[in-house]
Amino acid sequence: MTVGPLPPLAAGVPLLGNALRMMGDVQQFFVDTYRDLGPVFRVRALNQSFVIMAGAAANRFLLEHGEKVFTSEESFGGLDREFGMRVHVLHGRPHRHLRGLLATSLSRDLLAARWEPVAAETERILDGWANRPALPVVDACQRLAAAQLSIAYTGSSSASQFETLRSAFELVLDVTVAGKWPAATLRWPAYRRARAAIHQFARTALAERAARPRHGIPDLLDQALDATDEHGAPYPLDVRAGMALQGYFAGVNTVAYLYSFMIDVLLRNPAVLARVTDEVDAAQRGGPLVFDRLRELPALHGLVMETLRVHPPAPGSARTAAQAFDFGGCRIEQGQRVLVATCVTHHLPEHFPDPQRFDLDRDFTAGRKAAVYAPFSVGGHTCLGAGMTQVLSVATVAMLVRRLRLSPTRPGRPLRITATPGPNPGRRFRVSASRRQH
Repeated sequence: MTVGPLPPLAAGVPLLGNALRMMGDVQQFFVDTYRDLGPVFRVRALNQSFVIMAGAAANRFLLEHGEKVFTSEESFGGLDREFGMRVHVLHGRPHRHLRGLLATSLSRDLLAARWEPVAAETERILDGWANRPALPVVDACQRLAAAQLSIAYTGSSSASQFETLRSAFELVLDVTVAGKWPAATLRWPAYRRARAAIHQFARTALAERAARPRHGIPDLLDQALDATDEHGAPYPLDVRAGMALQGYFAGVNTVAYLYSFMIDVLLRNPAVLARVTDEVDAAQRGGPLVFDRLRELPALHGLVMETLRVHPPAPGSARTAAQAFDFGGCRIEQGQRVLVATCVTHHLPEHFPDPQRFDLDRDFTAGRKAAVYAPFSVGGHTCLGAGMTQVLSVATVAMLVRRLRLSPTRPGRPLRITATPGPNPGRRFRVSASRRQH
């Protein structure tokens, strides 16, 4: 029985509430408000309200009780309704089963098997960045990540469908997760045409794979063709098409935003850039950077891990309370929208000493064990592509610093984070790129 008071309300402005802060550096807003109000508080953004749970206790609560007290239907149901991505809304045994099928096709082993075409496409795209005086970093990184992930997961690039995929998926996230636009937006004719084209693209990919099977490690298309539910019955076509789409675009923003933040870190920290570059140059004096040698780049691994700490790809896990419960001495009502801000702990000195310092040698062992290092969330809905993201990020930055020299188009410009559809350095973040002379 819940008996506590409602969580305290974060101070905001009339009508807008906390919308302006949440449209910018939402992670810092959560950290600041956690320090002011404690581990649970309410925020308002226009006509919506959310309960924010934050801190180590919130992460443990999500890990230990999330399956029982939360549902993902309201937050992520749009991805299922619009594109058949059912794994985001299932729970219990059906969720574990489908998640297991997807996990086998989103693994580092698949990246290792497809390393040569992924590396070749990465080098080709990076070479295309050269001699660009004002390269839009976020857009360029999204296109790079989409090509890399689709080749790794499905064996072919989704570049021809990139614009359609990006606009449609981001609109669905803005409507159903962020609540930025009303649900009626998804009835716009332009969106409906894009949605139909995406469905046809996924189904065509499945049909072509069925007609021309490939050998080797099964990828996402192979798994989707043969996928059955937890009872052994074949999944409907829309679910199998949704599985395919996980490979063509799901995770692209996560990877692209990480790339973008790492570029910002390198430009703002000359000592970090020098150390990473020296490490890559030394590694490549022994020949091409093959997949197995990615493990031998500790500074690059530190760059990825520390960037994920400072700039996690998602500030938290969006859920809805399936039942009323108490947390932090407060009452959370059934049906309440909740965001477990799993990365607030990244900025607390009791978990990460001197959190404002960017440290390539920071030890994350204890943080992972205690679930306070959680850039990909915690519990049963942890990001399936976390391992792939980290390895691919190491490889991409290695190739980038080896081939290109980047410089900011506006030196000294402060980092301006936007939260749409996830925290990123914004469309105005641009760099000048030139070929690096060896």
